[in-house]
Parts: sequence; structure tokens; C-alpha cells
Amino acid sequence: MTRYLPTHTTTLMASPLGRFANQFLTTLSLLVALALSLGSAHAGDEAAEAFVNGLASEAMEILSQDNITAADREAAFRVLFVGNMDIPRIGAFALGQYARTPTPEQKTEYLALVEDFIVKVYANRLSGYTNQTFEIFGSQPKGSSGKEVIVSSRIEFGDGRDPVPVEWWLIKNGDTFKVFDVKVVGIWMAQEQRSSFISVIRNNHGDFSHLLKHLQTQIQQASNAEDTSVTEANSSADS
Repeated sequence: MTRYLPTHTTTLMASPLGRFANQFLTTLSLLVALALSLGSAHAGDEAAEAFVNGLASEAMEILSQDNITAADREAAFRVLFVGNMDIPRIGAFALGQYARTPTPEQKTEYLALVEDFIVKVYANRLSGYTNQTFEIFGSQPKGSSGKEVIVSSRIEFGDGRDPVPVEWWLIKNGDTFKVFDVKVVGIWMAQEQRSSFISVIRNNHGDFSHLLKHLQTQIQQASNAEDTSVTEANSSADS
């Protein structure tokens, strides 16, 4: 009968030291796989950060133009916002459980008003962010779909004002991104409008036309505030 002597490898793997080595190699393999997956995810985050950086640079370029009229500044912001924000998705989100309430005609009017509202409100808020620098701190995926990213940034001012933290909720759109929401000093703007819009509809017994009137009023108020700011600026320049 042929007798086989146990090899060194068999003895090692059967020993406590061998089992430890086997577990260590398995753990190391998992860590390497995790590192590689995180590295590939970070590449997507870099693309999101570049998108936000480009968007912020364009906004600051618009704000830095001293000789531009209020109407021309608003038109420039409209092109910037409409091209880079997912307005249909924002509009649907802001309606919450009332998303199916409007008629097709009301929905068309509503989305047009939401676009005007976003342009007016964001342009007015951004007009106070002059003499500033913009810095991105990083990004992280949101959810498990791989299509949503949160980019963290901050606006620094040269006049001593406190910095403003800004977070950007992006949704992947083909080979680029669209802005779904923006958090400024702790408040997500689309979610803030969602609460407001739902409240208007609920308080008027589900009558969607009241939300349309509410948006028209908000847009008019923003226009009036803009006209007042222009008048005050012209008066200061003349004095």
C-alpha cells in the first residue's frame, strides 16, 4: 500500500495559524474590492463636483457684471437655471399628494409659473451674494440608485459676512446632471416650497386654481422687490 505523507501546506491550513492566514486573506480581498468600488464611485462624485463648480462659476460671472440691467441679469439667470435645473421634477415634487390634481391646462400653466418663480426667487436671493468666493468640500451619493449625489459647498464673502453653506442635490441626467434641490443655510428650497404649495391647496379644499393665483402673487411681489432695489440703487448713485 502506498502511504502519503501530509504536505506542509495541508498542515498549515489545518492549524490555527493557517485558519487565521486564510481569514486574513479573505478580509484583505474584501477590503481591496471595497476600495476599488469606492474609487469608481468617487469618479462619479468628481463629475458632480465639476458640474456644480461650473454652475457656480457662471452664476458668479453674472453677478460680477456691474453694468448689466436687472432685466438682463434675470434673463441670464433664466438661461442658467432652466438649462441646469430639473424644473418638471421640482414642480411635480412640490405638489406632493396633489400632483394629479391639475388639469392638463393647469399643469402647463403651473410649470410655466414655477419656472418664473424659481428664476425670480433664486435671482433675487443670489443678487445679495456679491464679492464672494465659492468652495466645494466634497460629495456623497444619495440613496442606492447611483443616480443621485449631494455636493457640499460654501460661499465665502470678502466683507466679513459669515460664510453660507450650500448643498446641491443632483440627479444624473445622461452624461451630465440636473439640480433637483438646493439647501441654503439649512433649508432645502424645493422642500420649503412643497410645504407652502400643499398648504395653499389644502386650505382651499383642493382647488388648484388658488395655487396658480398664489404663484402669480409671489412672482409679482418678487418683481416689485426687484424694482425697489433698482430704484434705491439708482438714487444712491445720483446722490
